[in-house]
Amino acid sequence: MKKSISSVCVASLLIALLFCAGCTTTPASPPASPATHTLSSAASYPDITGTWKSTDEAGWNLNTTIQDVTIGQNTWVFSSQEGAVVKGFKLFRQPYGPDVNQTVLGIVDPEGKSLTIIDQPGGWAKGTLIDPDTMFVVLTYSSGKDTGGNSFALTMMLHRVKGTV
Repeated sequence: MKKSISSVCVASLLIALLFCAGCTTTPASPPASPATHTLSSAASYPDITGTWKSTDEAGWNLNTTIQDVTIGQNTWVFSSQEGAVVKGFKLFRQPYGPDVNQTVLGIVDPEGKSLTIIDQPGGWAKGTLIDPDTMFVVLTYSSGKDTGGNSFALTMMLHRVKGTV
């Protein structure tokens, strides 16, 4: 009986020491405030405004299989730019449907080398500037009315039409 009382006392003492051990540490310093992100001045972003026409278009529908899709020429018009933000529209003909005009909004990355673009029905594109007048574009849709319920991807090269800035 004495042995069990001693064991309980030792165990209780150890538990009390463990609980108190955490109480003697100094509180951690609060986390550093997150860095605020400021965009560079408008002068540091490349001018994207103007009319851009596509070449080398390729597209694919993805459902239970992957099907090649014929992509016609696209015309993308970036009509305004304020710093990193570009606004405009794109024109294209659907393979088995009407001509389409969709609003686009793009944001130039801080290094001025690429744009992330969203269009009116919710497609996402990344445009990589090859030079001031050439941009490689990858556009994706997860599914929807415009893609017949399929996921869709396309690639194309956009070239700025001279005199449209």
